[in-house]
Amino acid sequence: MDILILSLNTTAALISRIGFVMFISLFGIELFMQMGLMTYLKPIGRPVARLANLPSESAVSFLSAIGSMIAAHSMAAQFHADGKLTDRELILTGVLNTVPFHFKEVLTFQLPVILPLLGMRLCLIYIAAFWLTGFLKLGFVLLAGRFTIAGESRTEDAFKSMTCDPDDPNCGPRTFGQLLKDTWNTRKKMFIRMITLLSSVTLIIQILMNTGMLKWLETLIVPMTSFLDLPAAVVGPLSAYVFSPTVGITFMSNLLNQQAVTEYQAILSLMAGSLLMIPFTRIRRTLPRYTAIFGLKNGTLVCALTTTFSMMARILTLVWVLVFF
Repeated sequence: MDILILSLNTTAALISRIGFVMFISLFGIELFMQMGLMTYLKPIGRPVARLANLPSESAVSFLSAIGSMIAAHSMAAQFHADGKLTDRELILTGVLNTVPFHFKEVLTFQLPVILPLLGMRLCLIYIAAFWLTGFLKLGFVLLAGRFTIAGESRTEDAFKSMTCDPDDPNCGPRTFGQLLKDTWNTRKKMFIRMITLLSSVTLIIQILMNTGMLKWLETLIVPMTSFLDLPAAVVGPLSAYVFSPTVGITFMSNLLNQQAVTEYQAILSLMAGSLLMIPFTRIRRTLPRYTAIFGLKNGTLVCALTTTFSMMARILTLVWVLVFF
C-alpha cells in the first residue's frame, strides 16, 4: 500500500506539472491551423516534393504532417491505394512525413517540457539531436528521390482538390468562438489520450521501479553506464526513459536538482539511453502502426528507415557531447 501511495503521489505531481503546458501547446498549435496560418507553409511543400521528384500528392501529405503525422500517413496511403503514388514514392513520402515532427516538437515538447526540466543548455542539445534527425531524413528523401525516381511531368495538382469549395456552407469565415470550438473538438480526444497514456505509463513505471521489477533492464543499462563512466544514480532514470522519455527526463531533472549528477552526465546518459529507447518504442508502438497504415512491406521499410536516422542522429550527438561538452 505504501508503494502504491508513493507511486500515485509522484504521478500526480508529474501530471499537474506537465498537463497544463501540454494543453496550451497542443491546442495552441491546432488553433493556428484552424485560423489558416499553416497555409502560409504551402510554398515550402511544393519545392521539397519537386526537388525529390515526388508528385504534388506527396507535398499535400507532407504539409498535413505539420498538423498530424498519422493523418498525413493515412492520406499518403490513400493516394497509394488510388494509384497516385508508387511503392517507392509512398516509402519516401512516409519518411518525409516524419520530418515536420522533429521541428514541431520544439514547440510541443522540448520548450514546454525539456526546458523547465533540464535547463537551457541541455535543452538546446536535446533540440539539436531532434533537428539533426529531421535534416538526415530530409536529405535522404531528396537524394533518394533525385536518383531513384524519374522526374515525370504530371498534369494533376493535388492541391486543387484540397481547396475549400465556395458553395460549401462550412467554407465561410468563422467567429473566434467557433474557431475555439472547432479546435477543442479536433484535439480533445488526442489530449485526453495523451494525458491518460502519460498518467498510466508513469504510474506503471513508478510501481515497477518502487517494487524493483525493472532490475532486468540493468543488464543492458549498467554495462553502458560503466563504459561511459556514469554514476549508478542514472540507472533508475534510464530504466524509466526506455519506457517513457518524459518520465525518465523528469527523474533526471530531480537528480540534477539534488546535484547527484552533473549536466554532462545527465545529457550523456539521455543520449546513450536513446539508443535503447528508440528501438524499443519503434518495435512496441511505431511498427504496428506503420504496417497497419502502409502495409507490411512498405510499413516495415518506413519504420526501419526512420529508426535508422533517429539512431544515427543520437550517435552523432553522443559523440559530440563526449568530445566537446
